[in-house]
Amino acid sequence: MQWWFWSVGAVILLIGALGITRTIHLGRLPINLLDVAVIPLWLCLHMAMGMRFGVSWWAWFLMGWFIIGIGLSWRLTQKHWPFWVFWHKYWSWSGLFAAVLVIIVTIIGFIYH
Repeated sequence: MQWWFWSVGAVILLIGALGITRTIHLGRLPINLLDVAVIPLWLCLHMAMGMRFGVSWWAWFLMGWFIIGIGLSWRLTQKHWPFWVFWHKYWSWSGLFAAVLVIIVTIIGFIYH
């Protein structure tokens, strides 16, 4: 299997998640398909980076993102954001961050192919 299959799969997953904007209401928070695509996007990042470069730094990216999340949570809950609203937004932002990283890894991978 080629390394870029994972990147193509992530792009298809992201376009599908953003294209189909159906929302499921679970209690007070709406859950859309982008929320479901977060873990598969991180998995695609791990596989694409590992197959292309021989090493995957997704855990370091995720740890850095968690540190940014700690700062964001402290700052936004000080501004009276409810915790569950912040958590839902942060989860969606995590998927978008993974998608951006997949795109960057794909571009760098094709440049140095």
